[in-house]
Amino acid sequence: MPQLTAVRRRAAEPLLPVAALTLLAVAAAALDARVLCWSSLGALAGFALSGSV
Repeated sequence: MPQLTAVRRRAAEPLLPVAALTLLAVAAAALDARVLCWSSLGALAGFALSGSV
């Protein structure tokens, strides 16, 4: 069981989703994809407001 707990802990860590959404927002802004940029920023805001960060 301790091995399963370690996997769950790593999966619940907020670093990976925040980094992925940040890279997506920067790439979308660089490509001038406004809708994708705003949706990724909205996902970051929702993630931050959910208490997961």
